[in-house]
Amino acid sequence: MPVPRAKCEDRRAAFAFRCFPRRIDIPVGLRKQSLNASQMSRRLANVLRRSGIRVLGDLQGRKVGDFARKRNCGFNTLYELDSLTRGPPYRAVALRGRVGEVGASHKKAAIAASFTIPESVWNLKFDELPITRRLASVVESIGARTLGDLNGRNPRELLRCKNCYWHTVAEIQQLIERAIRGDFDVGRIKQKAAAELLTLLEQGMAKLTRRENEILLARIGGLTFAEIGRRFGFTRARAQQVTAKALHTLRNIWGPKVPRLLDMVRRRLLISNASELTPALLEQWMGESSRGLRLSRKAHVRLIAALDADILLATKTEFLC
Repeated sequence: MPVPRAKCEDRRAAFAFRCFPRRIDIPVGLRKQSLNASQMSRRLANVLRRSGIRVLGDLQGRKVGDFARKRNCGFNTLYELDSLTRGPPYRAVALRGRVGEVGASHKKAAIAASFTIPESVWNLKFDELPITRRLASVVESIGARTLGDLNGRNPRELLRCKNCYWHTVAEIQQLIERAIRGDFDVGRIKQKAAAELLTLLEQGMAKLTRRENEILLARIGGLTFAEIGRRFGFTRARAQQVTAKALHTLRNIWGPKVPRLLDMVRRRLLISNASELTPALLEQWMGESSRGLRLSRKAHVRLIAALDADILLATKTEFLC
C-alpha cells in the first residue's frame, strides 16, 4: 500500500529538522540587504521568493528545515541555504561590506560542513546497524564499512552516488545521533542479559508497523503461518514473509545489541545445563525485572526462539509450519 503524500511530506520535514536544527542568525547590519544581491541557485531563489523572503532579515530566527515542505526544495537546496546563512560567510561579508561574497564563500562553508563522528562510535559496522537497503548500497559504493569511515566526508560527496537522495543523507545523520546517544553501545549491556533483551525487543516491536506487529504477535501467540494467513486474508507464504521482515527489524534495530544479548542468553542456557528455555526458567532469570514487560513469558520464549536458530533447536516452542 503506497504511503500517503501528506505522510511522506511529514517524514521529509522531520528528517530536515534533524539535519538542520540550527536557527538562522543574520547580523543586524545585513538584515535589510536584498536577496537579489546574493549569489545563489535559481532553485533556492524561487523557494525563498515563494516563501515571502525578500531581504536577508526575513530569514532571521527561521530554521532551514522550515522550507522542507516547499515545492522543488530538496536536500541540496536546503543544504545550500544552510551553508549560505552560516556564520563564517557572513562574518566575511561584514568585514568586506559586500553581500555578493556570500555566494562565493558558501561553497567553502559547505565543504567544511562534513559528518563529524566521535571516535567512540567509529567501529560500529554498517552490517550490524539498522539501515535501509538504499543506504547499504551507498556506503558499499564508497567503500565505507564502519561509521568512522564517514568521518570528515561531505554529504555532497554521497549525493553524487547512484540512488542517494537527501533522505538517505538524513538517515545517516539520524544514525550518527543514535550512535552518540548510546543506542548501539554493547558496553552498556547490564548483567541481566535476559531482562535487557526482552526490554529492547518490546521497545522494538512498538516501532514496527501495525500490520507487522499484529502478525508477529499472532505468531508468537502460537498461530501457524496458515492460520495467520486466513486471519489476515492473505497466503501462508505472505504471512511467513511479513514475520521474517519483522524479526529482521528486531534483530537490527538496536545495532549489535540484540545479537550480542541473544548470544549471552544462549551461553547462559548452556552453562545452566538446562535442556530447554522455558517460561519458568526465563521468569527465574528475570526476577522483578519482568514486572514492566507487556508480553507473557511464553510469548517471550517463542520470540527469542524465532530470533535465534540455536535457541530454537534447544527449545520446545511448539512452533508449527
